[in-house]
Amino acid sequence: MTKPIALVCLGIFVSRLGGFFVLFLTLVLAERGYGTRQITVALIVVATAGVLGAAAAGPVAARLGVRTALLLAGTATAVSAFACAALQDFGPTVALAAVVSAGVQAYSPLAQTVVGTEVTAERRVAMFAVYRLCLNVGAAAGPVFGALLLSWSPAAVLIGNGLAATVATLLVLPLPRTTPRTESGPKHVGVRARVSPEFAAAAVVLSVASLVYAQQTGVLALAVREAGYTTDVYGWLLTLNAVAVILVEVPLSRYTARWQRRTPLILGTVCVCAGYAVNLVGISLPVLVVGVLSWTLGEVLMTPVAAAFATEAAPPSQEPVYLSFLSMCQTVGYAVGPAAGVYAYGQHQTLPWLLCAVLMVVSAPALYYLLPRAGRAGQTSDDCEVPYTGLGSAEAGDPLQGRRG
Repeated sequence: MTKPIALVCLGIFVSRLGGFFVLFLTLVLAERGYGTRQITVALIVVATAGVLGAAAAGPVAARLGVRTALLLAGTATAVSAFACAALQDFGPTVALAAVVSAGVQAYSPLAQTVVGTEVTAERRVAMFAVYRLCLNVGAAAGPVFGALLLSWSPAAVLIGNGLAATVATLLVLPLPRTTPRTESGPKHVGVRARVSPEFAAAAVVLSVASLVYAQQTGVLALAVREAGYTTDVYGWLLTLNAVAVILVEVPLSRYTARWQRRTPLILGTVCVCAGYAVNLVGISLPVLVVGVLSWTLGEVLMTPVAAAFATEAAPPSQEPVYLSFLSMCQTVGYAVGPAAGVYAYGQHQTLPWLLCAVLMVVSAPALYYLLPRAGRAGQTSDDCEVPYTGLGSAEAGDPLQGRRG
């Protein structure tokens, strides 16, 4: 692990450890006396801002450099969280919360760019798995700290979020502005902040797994309750997912890194969809456990590989743009998935699971067709190691040759 990777892994851990403000936004607004209609508007605005933050991260990094974009995202998050603690009015609160959401969502694809460009192809999946381990541990512990701070006051939640964002920003400062030039690397590549149509199509299909995976926060909770189980059972199912991801993802990445890229991506999508489609046989505790283990396996199979594939599919200097686009698609899936699942459940209790089965049947062959075509020109999705492009501005330096982390 190189120093830049260690810094961004620690940074994402701190960011997600303290990134609990959005999770507790409903309670914060309720404590400030706002009604359900205002809270609904706030949640929609904040969710939209998160998608826009993920989408904007890549183009900003392509023009200003990854390090500068990380500093902007972290600083905006910290300043907005501190300001939101002082301002009580609904408009400023929602606006600042939106900036916090955008900053948190922008930080991840930028940090992933550092990970993806610091290592060679054979080690990329493993490093993304380590990165996700830090993210998941922080995300698992964060709500505990958030609940503790909320017991003191809503302002404490905001201040805690701001302090975490400040630390994550400070960790960006040691990252190099630029990297040494190499004579053998390709010459200057201008800023072209867009993705190829082939990669865009593949990213959209990959986001199907995010949409289905997000059913755990919506329709799954309703189905568990309707089946007569207590909320403790639902909580333990989510805990099973978190523990399995933390324990399995890094060791498994040693094997998935050796596979052709599209193999774990297709298998992962199938496992995620099948994990919910299995509920068609009837909701019972064994079925729920099998389902959780299935969509958890899908998560650990595909998520590190998806980030590696986006890095490798990008032309030189465009890695943050491709990772940002993939992150945006996934964020949309996570945002739309719960509401879509609950709506389908309201129409018929088996409809969400049937739709998951349909998506599995459709997405697997679509990915088999799209992924090889989404790779960088002249390369396949199974053999696409990109040159190391550094962390500086795309306009200020030349892309560099690949190097080992």
